[in-house]
Amino acid sequence: MLTRIALGFLMLLLAVPVAGAASFDCGKASTAFERAICEFPELSRQDEILAKAYATALGGLSKKATAIVQKGQREWLAFAERACTDDAQPQEEAYDQDDFNCLGQLFSNRIAWLEESRMRSGRRIYQVHRYLVIPDPDATEDSWNKVAVKEFSSPRIDGTDAEAVAFNAMMDKFTVKPGDFAGPADAEIDPDTDATTDNQIKVSVAEVTSRRVSLNINDWWYGHGAAHGNYTITYFHFLTQESRALVASDIFAGEAWKKPLKELVLAELNRTIEGGIWPESVDDIDEYVTETRRWNFSERGLIVQFQPYEVTAYAFGAPPVTIPWDALNQYLAASGNEIVYSY
Repeated sequence: MLTRIALGFLMLLLAVPVAGAASFDCGKASTAFERAICEFPELSRQDEILAKAYATALGGLSKKATAIVQKGQREWLAFAERACTDDAQPQEEAYDQDDFNCLGQLFSNRIAWLEESRMRSGRRIYQVHRYLVIPDPDATEDSWNKVAVKEFSSPRIDGTDAEAVAFNAMMDKFTVKPGDFAGPADAEIDPDTDATTDNQIKVSVAEVTSRRVSLNINDWWYGHGAAHGNYTITYFHFLTQESRALVASDIFAGEAWKKPLKELVLAELNRTIEGGIWPESVDDIDEYVTETRRWNFSERGLIVQFQPYEVTAYAFGAPPVTIPWDALNQYLAASGNEIVYSY
């Protein structure tokens, strides 16, 4: 079940059943899934919030975008009814406490993803979702994870102008083949055939300016039987005027920036990580600092993102470092300042 492998998250569900508190008439609940929503107050409350989040997510969308979001909601309902079972089929018997906890996380995830559907700097953003539940062929009667659960979400711009068309085409490519933008670790994941791994990939809009749409890509996966899950945090920057992805030469001129950036990043990593980074990781910094999928921008400086296990132990998470623009201004390309500081 999903919550058995999700980053330590268990939703607190009250044990006193009530009726009629959900977003639908509980007197007409006919399936174990519907009865589960009605029987536990916290899950009923989540269902009401979900209904409001869904209605809000539809507000102001074009007819085409509305149809896409509606289709996603229908697919999510079918997914939620099967994701907390042992065979990826709708459950007939009453849900137990683990099942309720699993449903709680599904509802929480869905609400958060629907909340990404909103206006951002004059652009109407909405999310496209994909879901998959498949039996784990290696599962036994005693296995904790008997199904593989996969959730994917990526943004679209509701519009027909050149910017929206180009941006949406890139996002469509990402939806078809996870890993195109998120890095080598994700490219190994095939959501349609890998039945022994849970995956959750959320691509969300981090910032919208006059020059770029910056995306945050959170990719989490758990191989059944592993001690814990793993994840990556990466970025994708869409240049609105050029209708394409950002490349390093948009920010930095020539090649002279690479060595000083490596030295600055290495110094900051060693300053912020207790005991410093792994010595064997030093040579990899050359490659890491040039990858735009690791870059994010702040007023203070260039953020360079590292992943778990790359430079230090898993307990340190995915460490980012920020290099002040004052230390990098001399290396910026003519377009660099405009892209970085645009509003």
